[in-house]
Amino acid sequence: VRCVVPCTLRTWDDTSDDARRAAFLEDFLSRVQLTYRRGLVPPLQLSSGGTIDSDTGWGCMLRATQMMLCQCLVTLRLGREWRFEEGRDLAEASLYLECVCCFLDVPEAPLSLHAFVSTGHRLLRKEPSTWFGPTSAAQVASHLIEAAAESPTAPPFLRRLRCEVFDDGAIFRESVLQHFEGEGCEGVVLLVCRQLGLEAIDAERYRPGVERCFSLPEFQGLASGNSASSAHFFVGTHDDLLLHLDPHRTQRALGSAADVVRDAASLRPSRALTLPWRRLNTSICLGFLVRSKEEVLALCDTLCGEAFTEVFEVLDRRPTFEDRDEELLDGDMLLLG
Repeated sequence: VRCVVPCTLRTWDDTSDDARRAAFLEDFLSRVQLTYRRGLVPPLQLSSGGTIDSDTGWGCMLRATQMMLCQCLVTLRLGREWRFEEGRDLAEASLYLECVCCFLDVPEAPLSLHAFVSTGHRLLRKEPSTWFGPTSAAQVASHLIEAAAESPTAPPFLRRLRCEVFDDGAIFRESVLQHFEGEGCEGVVLLVCRQLGLEAIDAERYRPGVERCFSLPEFQGLASGNSASSAHFFVGTHDDLLLHLDPHRTQRALGSAADVVRDAASLRPSRALTLPWRRLNTSICLGFLVRSKEEVLALCDTLCGEAFTEVFEVLDRRPTFEDRDEELLDGDMLLLG
């Protein structure tokens, strides 16, 4: 029995020594866990004229998506080998604080709940208190990263990040590679949305490809939920179980870096929670981070492998309307001929 944690090629066996088990736990417990918050200032405005000051009961997918983005920032800024150290990481202006403060519970934070909700309302007409799915949350995340790239007030490292959302498991190389053509891009987040069945996950068909992702260095985690409607951020696998961070705990809002330092323990999981593969929701979003053209091509080559073909399709470029017109014309020509 093995336990695999994303973004690393190492595995730990149940029979491994204490040092290896401790290394696994140190890795897992260093993840940033973003949860429901109460006491949001300002509160979220409803179209009815009312307000709400908490995302309890409806914001879990937004929090899971925030966790996936935060893992991307941590990998980009601190590296995959980083492990949490209180003295270093809670020091003023630390790289850890810079990453986490992008998700403060204030409108000014570029990846805050306020930003997700306001952008979701503008783009998708979703009211505050409306549940998001993996795809709608990914679409909003992409717009927020795009907006940060153009914002003079966003942290410099966030202005150098890009994002692409892909539906139905189809990845277009050109869409990712184009970000590295000029200067100013240090990484691209790929959010790959996929449906793994109708009412229940087709585990025999899709599990092998999804599970292999957790051993890829570019993989940052998976936003989905259980077979009901509770969303989680999945960061590893263990036998027939997925390991996840759970946003379903309501804590006081974080409005500043000082709040992060004060409530630092609230941002870290206390233990690994599990979900059987058969209970994974059919709608998922897989997150990847690439930092160069070479990493883009290497990831695409990997995902073209036989182990991943049921989950991903890699194409050179996104089809255009002209492409579709040519396909229709070719079809007509064949019928006439």
